[in-house]
Amino acid sequence: MDKNIGKKLDDRYELLELIGVGGMADIYRAKDIEEDRIVAVKILKNEFAGSEDFLRRFRNESKAIALLSHPNIVKIYDVGFTDHVQFIVMEYIDGITLTDYIEQQGVLKWRDAVHFTMQILRALQHAHDRGIVHRDIKASNIMLLQDGTIKVMDFGIARFNRETDKTMSEKAIGSVHYISPEQARGDITDERSDIYSVGIMMYEMLTGQKPFDGDNPVQIALMHMQTQPKRPTELNTTIPEGLEEIILKAIQKDPARRYQTAGEMVADIEEFKKNPSIVFEYKYFSPDGTTKYFDKVNSLDEVDGDEENSEYDDELDEDSDEDEEDDDEERPSPVLPILFGVASALVIGIVILVVTLIVSTFNKDKNTSSIIDSPYVRDGYFIMQDFVGLTVDDAKEKYGEYVEIIAIPTYNEADKGIIFEQVENEGRQIKIGSQVTVYVSEGLKQIEMENYKNQPYTLVKQQLEKKGFKVTPRYEESDEISKDSVIDTEPTSGSMIPEGSSVTVIVSQGPPNTKIKVIEFVGLDSKYRATQRCEELGLIPEFKEMDSTEKEGTVVKQSIPVGDYVEKGTVITLYLSNGKVPETSVDVEFEIPNNVSGNYKFEYYFDGAIVKEDAKRDASIKKFKVSFSGNKKVKLTVKVNIAGGKDSDSVLYASAEIDFTKEKPVVSSIKYEKNAFDKFKVNTTTPAVTEAPKPTEATTPKNEPVDTTTAEIDTQAPLME
Repeated sequence: MDKNIGKKLDDRYELLELIGVGGMADIYRAKDIEEDRIVAVKILKNEFAGSEDFLRRFRNESKAIALLSHPNIVKIYDVGFTDHVQFIVMEYIDGITLTDYIEQQGVLKWRDAVHFTMQILRALQHAHDRGIVHRDIKASNIMLLQDGTIKVMDFGIARFNRETDKTMSEKAIGSVHYISPEQARGDITDERSDIYSVGIMMYEMLTGQKPFDGDNPVQIALMHMQTQPKRPTELNTTIPEGLEEIILKAIQKDPARRYQTAGEMVADIEEFKKNPSIVFEYKYFSPDGTTKYFDKVNSLDEVDGDEENSEYDDELDEDSDEDEEDDDEERPSPVLPILFGVASALVIGIVILVVTLIVSTFNKDKNTSSIIDSPYVRDGYFIMQDFVGLTVDDAKEKYGEYVEIIAIPTYNEADKGIIFEQVENEGRQIKIGSQVTVYVSEGLKQIEMENYKNQPYTLVKQQLEKKGFKVTPRYEESDEISKDSVIDTEPTSGSMIPEGSSVTVIVSQGPPNTKIKVIEFVGLDSKYRATQRCEELGLIPEFKEMDSTEKEGTVVKQSIPVGDYVEKGTVITLYLSNGKVPETSVDVEFEIPNNVSGNYKFEYYFDGAIVKEDAKRDASIKKFKVSFSGNKKVKLTVKVNIAGGKDSDSVLYASAEIDFTKEKPVVSSIKYEKNAFDKFKVNTTTPAVTEAPKPTEATTPKNEPVDTTTAEIDTQAPLME
């Protein structure tokens, strides 16, 4: 058994079971005693506790996650660093990893893969916007909840790229199956490395295979750097072409050819979701294995200026020239008319272009001074501003002369018409006149509530949660609707309500039951609460007071046992504590020494006040019990004198303490005074047992019984201390 199980960290987090083992830390399911909730606790392994490098990485993880607050990122609650243990307390996720889910499903439906990917990208976008790069995105670091929610976890190697551009010790970090080429080389990494890893996960979800696999990590890393993967549609022909293009763009080996931000990738996926038959014309892999780039974001002059494409085009031109020369030797060229037509069209195009440039230049000259002097422009580039919170009209009015704003309407919790997200981050420099994509809220999606009357509650709950509603049941009695079926909903059927709203489902308990099951009232801390509970059940309370050690007003007893069934309207007597400690009694046993005989008077005192006495006790009875009552802790003393003697003849015989405040009174050990009986100068020898005299007619009436017994002396009784 794990030695940590049962331990409490900071006297608060009780470790219950080991649920995960990582490279540098173990993860436990734990109970947060203060908050009364289940949490996950990550504890640094002992073998790393002495390493400053690992301690630094572990502390960095807590700092990184503490900056993040997003529904798709595992929350961090607390951190603790001591000389003996370093731990992080996180949100406990009751789900499975994406790795396990892929193994179960084999190949995911593309709609599910897109749903999961969008959540991962939203989480990464939140982190990237705060300067945090995950650098270890992989399927085993993605948790999937039962409702389809994704949680990204383990920012254990996240770094602040605003502080440094290099990864730890310039080494490639991350799971080798998902590692980006630049990570494998040990190069500088940024958020585009995370995008590469997301693309690899999409590939795996939609094909059931990782794009690169091998016998050892080095071989796989080399594949990431050098080898082109199979097209996803070669492994799964049901993948839409547009979705395949998104994957291939994300896993380009050159970071400059990938999506530059998570927001850009989200924008393409949103376009795809609206039109699954869309084609982006990102044709990255040709049949012969060579790479071609046609990017709708880049302009033609940017593509022509690319060295790889220029070389590729030059090769095509050279091949074409050679072919033309060969053809010239054999026959007249059939392309001359075509070339003439193209040339004519080109001349016309040039004329149009020149005219356009003249007009453009004229207009540009008119506005150049205002643009150059603008605080939003630096070195001829527009400094991207924060559009979130503006309407599209407001954004165009403020920045329309610098960029073309492309608004994409999307359902969102923001007010309708408000920009809630932008693809290009604030502070980024972009060319003047470039397109800027923003997402505009359509408000929350309105869904019509269906009529679920008489349907089973479990089925209705599933249907409503699938639509995104939060479901709360309320149970009511019904003569018409069968038990566990739906009576109605709030809001009612036909209502239009926002997606994600809370819905109350009224569930039938069946016909009214006249019998009431009595609950436990004992322990309720007030008459008011007890009355409330009785009213809820249909009972009539009757209150009485009684002595009790409980707080005044607390229910300490009830007349009807818990679990009994009674009719509605039954009177139940509830006994409330009056705050007075009740009296209890206890028997105290005393002893008399063996060598003492005669009759003595015993007096019993509580805290100096006499409470009881034995006027004439025969010392031959060596053990006797005396009963006492009380309701507090008292000091008991016993004095003894010759029976009928004066108080001045009394001597202290025994003393003890009795605590009546306990449920069962406690008597401390009795302390006897030595030689207490010596003062009375009585016969200290054990009296002999003598035969009783024979009765005579003169002294004893006929037929009258004669007492022939003598007092027995307990020779086994212990002597006084």
